[in-house]
Amino acid sequence: MNAFEKLMNNNLFFLNRSDHLRLRKLALPAFSPRIMNQMKERFAVLVKERFDEIGSPETFNFAKEVAEIIPVQAIASLVGIPREKFPIFDSLAYGIVRGINPMLSPEEREDAIKGIPEGIDLLNSLINEKRNNLSDDFLSTLIAAEEDGKKLSNWEMCALIGSVLGAGSDTAVDLHTYLIKALLNHPDEFEKLKNNPELTQNAISETLRCESSGKTGLARYASEDIQLRDIEIKKGQMIQLITSTAGKDPNIYKNPEKFDIERDQDKSISFGQGPHYCIGVTLVRSQTEVMLKELLERFPNLSLGEKINYDYSHHNARRITELEIKTGI
Repeated sequence: MNAFEKLMNNNLFFLNRSDHLRLRKLALPAFSPRIMNQMKERFAVLVKERFDEIGSPETFNFAKEVAEIIPVQAIASLVGIPREKFPIFDSLAYGIVRGINPMLSPEEREDAIKGIPEGIDLLNSLINEKRNNLSDDFLSTLIAAEEDGKKLSNWEMCALIGSVLGAGSDTAVDLHTYLIKALLNHPDEFEKLKNNPELTQNAISETLRCESSGKTGLARYASEDIQLRDIEIKKGQMIQLITSTAGKDPNIYKNPEKFDIERDQDKSISFGQGPHYCIGVTLVRSQTEVMLKELLERFPNLSLGEKINYDYSHHNARRITELEIKTGI
């Protein structure tokens, strides 16, 4: 079993119910709002440095120069990866995200995951070092977590971080691009947000509802025979749940095709529900809020450019690869 396969075997997405609940319970304190609020300052530094590197051009590709970079760097910063080791962590993230693509040939997957062992070595080294120097940060909280005298193993922590990379970096890339596209395509809502920055989190929720980037569903199996309107589903049959359609349900959302950053989001299921509610929701929301704040401070008069391109071959998302932004400078 190679490093990628071992990561996947311990991944939150693929564990049985009891192991999933145990790992989730131990990991939750590390993803608390308190720790995520501590991270906002670090996220702000990363974002400022990114925009410093972009400079003051007339236009730039937001997808390539911001959205594809910030999410992985935010997770690296959360874990405590030294800046000079970011490229190793980036290769780990690439290997996990690319490696789970079911459309790859064995040769393509082997090439994609080649950076994973070095990334795992980096995480193990960091965990072992942190064990002797615990603080109140993310990794220390994971190490200290205990239930019935049992703690997370190094591999479980590596797999948990891998789960965050697999679910939280790629999806955050799409959230960043679709948020900016949605706001700039709706000037009235954009102006409303600039005048009322407290609506930022609601704007994020509305983007996930109205501009969902996902194009695949969640596989579930019927535990009993079900009659859904005129469709009969037999026990054991697989059901593909396209959760993004829930955001367009007219029985739940009035005028669901309208992008409205003041919409009531109490019934949103964009981050899941129950025991599978997204463990990294505060991480994603925090980094996105910091990114948007800096973007608007740098370029208050930004607008959409002419170039927008999609990667239609992406296996599970309507991935925007080019989103030209006019800075208004």
